[in-house]
Amino acid sequence: MKLPHEFYQLPYTFDVSQLVKEVEQISESDWVTHHEGFQGNSAIPLISVNGDFNNDFKGPMKPTSALEKSPYIKQILASFGEVLSRSRLMRLAPGAQVPLHSDINYHWYKRVRVHIPITTTEQVQFFCHDKQVHMGAGECWIFDSWKLHKVENNSDQYRVHLVVDLAGSSRFWRTVFQHSRSIADNQSVPLKCQSIDFQTNLAHDITTEQFNAPVIMPAAEIEYLTNELLAEVKHNPENLVADVNAFSLLITDFVADWRMLWLQFECTKAGWPHYHALREQTMIKALQCAKSLQLMHSGSAIKAFEQLVIVACMNIELSDQHQGNNSSAAAPNITTKNTAKGSVKAAVSTNQTPTEAPNTASTNTFSAPQSRNSPCPCGSGERYKACHGKVS
Repeated sequence: MKLPHEFYQLPYTFDVSQLVKEVEQISESDWVTHHEGFQGNSAIPLISVNGDFNNDFKGPMKPTSALEKSPYIKQILASFGEVLSRSRLMRLAPGAQVPLHSDINYHWYKRVRVHIPITTTEQVQFFCHDKQVHMGAGECWIFDSWKLHKVENNSDQYRVHLVVDLAGSSRFWRTVFQHSRSIADNQSVPLKCQSIDFQTNLAHDITTEQFNAPVIMPAAEIEYLTNELLAEVKHNPENLVADVNAFSLLITDFVADWRMLWLQFECTKAGWPHYHALREQTMIKALQCAKSLQLMHSGSAIKAFEQLVIVACMNIELSDQHQGNNSSAAAPNITTKNTAKGSVKAAVSTNQTPTEAPNTASTNTFSAPQSRNSPCPCGSGERYKACHGKVS
């Protein structure tokens, strides 16, 4: 999430010794390596989609078995009184780092990641844009994940943080902006913190996200998100005016055409092939006309457009859940073009001209899988999230 400052320390402290005890009960074999293969990065999911050990963003969030075995961590999560999303213990090996990146997908646009360090040393440094901090054990921090950031563990010890994803209620954001401290504030004035001590035999009610991605994104949200991207692109003086204008026209056309589809179909199944074709055509054109555009402090504008809008605007694998059906019901069907690798990849590789929405005479029908990590039903051999669940 974009924030006025890079880092904020929230007014809470936690019992480090109790947190360490709960981390130490975890066996080494339970730590899950990073899904993108970042060396030295591993995690224990605490709240995840369906309570499983996964890295998914979309779907009902539930506590995992690891959280059920961690009473103080459960108490901490409940103490925020917020609707919680993905939460986990995140570990960084001695000498390892979290590589420089920015979190520019749909999940992160309106969520922050709360960091509570458990084991750490002064040699662990967190960098965000042009600022850096050491987050002390037992403290509580958030940061601007939209900007490029990285973490370095230059010590000989494992760094372990409890991290909690949340969008935040009005009460949470009043706490951030009225009672927390940014690194731009006077550091000589002590931060008044509330100590969240471990209490045994205390009931912990945790509320988790149940609906966190639209089956089909409403036109109003498409317009809002694309306007935010365009504002950043236009404010970056290094972007060429001709490229900015081309991207702006592309966005205007995309929003207008998406709205026309929304007015005809809303989220109904009949509109799915048309939405799918439009986002494919738009992404191909974006790669052709605006590949060089950069955001202010977050990297590629086209990558952000893809992750924030194009990938996020259509999530038909969630349709059963949104309709209130049993989760074991048959997955919905989508009509799509019959290509070996998905029509966007095929069109980009062969320089084909994008076509209009497919008609039923020249299409396949397949079922979207229940999990985005399942093989894509189009037969490409790739996972759904990397094929027809992702347009690139």
